[in-house]
Amino acid sequence: MSSLTTEFAGYGLHLLFALYAGLVMGHFVLQVAYAHRTHRAAARARKSSGPLTRLPTVDIVVTSYNEDPYALGDCLASLAAQDYAGEVNVYVVDDASANRPELEPVYLDFSFLPNWHFLLAARNRGKREAQNIAYQRCDSEIMVTIDSDTIVDPDGVTEIVRAFEDERVGAVTGDVGVTNSRTNILTRLIGMRYWVAFNQERAAQSYFRTVLCCSGPLAGYRRSVLDKIWHRYTHQSYREVACTYGDDRHLTNLVLDVGYDTIFVPAAHATTNAPEDLRSYLKQQLRWNKSFYRELLWTFPFVLQRSSYIIFEVIVQTALPLLLTLAVTTAVLAAAFAEPERLLHYMEMIVVMAALRCSYAIYRTKKLSFLLFIFYGFVHVVLLIPTRIRALLTLSDNRWGTRTTV
Repeated sequence: MSSLTTEFAGYGLHLLFALYAGLVMGHFVLQVAYAHRTHRAAARARKSSGPLTRLPTVDIVVTSYNEDPYALGDCLASLAAQDYAGEVNVYVVDDASANRPELEPVYLDFSFLPNWHFLLAARNRGKREAQNIAYQRCDSEIMVTIDSDTIVDPDGVTEIVRAFEDERVGAVTGDVGVTNSRTNILTRLIGMRYWVAFNQERAAQSYFRTVLCCSGPLAGYRRSVLDKIWHRYTHQSYREVACTYGDDRHLTNLVLDVGYDTIFVPAAHATTNAPEDLRSYLKQQLRWNKSFYRELLWTFPFVLQRSSYIIFEVIVQTALPLLLTLAVTTAVLAAAFAEPERLLHYMEMIVVMAALRCSYAIYRTKKLSFLLFIFYGFVHVVLLIPTRIRALLTLSDNRWGTRTTV
């Protein structure tokens, strides 16, 4: 490679990383500013909140497929311990689990509770159809969806219902942490990523009443809104292939599309299990990335009617991973053919970006352990970039995920 070509390549690479760093820092500053406003507003509201002004009936829908019996038992026990003063109906749908004999004692333990229903599907149809089985039997004003490995704090349902006192709210998401965060370094990093995802990303979006994904482990929906969109939700397809994943993101998109707001409720707290090995983690990330890219088709039409920050957020979420992919690929090639020492320089930039990302979490939680999140930057570069590329190339392939169809 000639010296002139090398010089131009190096200059281009510097510009690429400078653009990436500028976007990251600008986005971070805005995100933290709005997230902290949401945090302070929620703290003030928490101090002044009293009893609920009304007690609408609530349907809680839990879908289970091949769940660990102990995890499901903990989930159901947390629902039985809710302090909500109104009427609650619980629907547990077993989507033809292969380990149903192991789960049946768990179902039996809770079957004596009033208003608890256990619906055992004859064959596996996927999460949306499992939810639909319960939906056809539900008629309450609020529907709360729970993943089968989620443990909800006793006031979780109460705080979700409180958010619906605002008639403009169509859906809410709670604050979800990781139950098994102390298992190994991977689960610790995932736990930190969850904190950032909810208390920083979703909190900032919530300032503009446009949370882009009401997370599956703990979310609530206004039934009158669901009635308008449920058929579109259960019959979604992509390139004539029925969608069997990305249910929470798509349902949120549909709520926003019909003009209702979606918000983050930090007082509604729950924990869920995180993958404990790389294979399971990458499988989860593949599923989530496919969902994100596919859902852009449904996100862009309504997002233009929202705030400029939300438009910027969607653009950044879409562009930054692709920009980082290009930058890292170019840096590796430049190091291989020209100046290997430059790779170390760009690795230092990744460390700086990761440290920036965890600074707000350290400020809020007062936990220096969040410095471990710097390692997540390298996980992102080494593992998640290839996963994103694979996701883009296989958007129509439904032969993966935590659920199967037969």
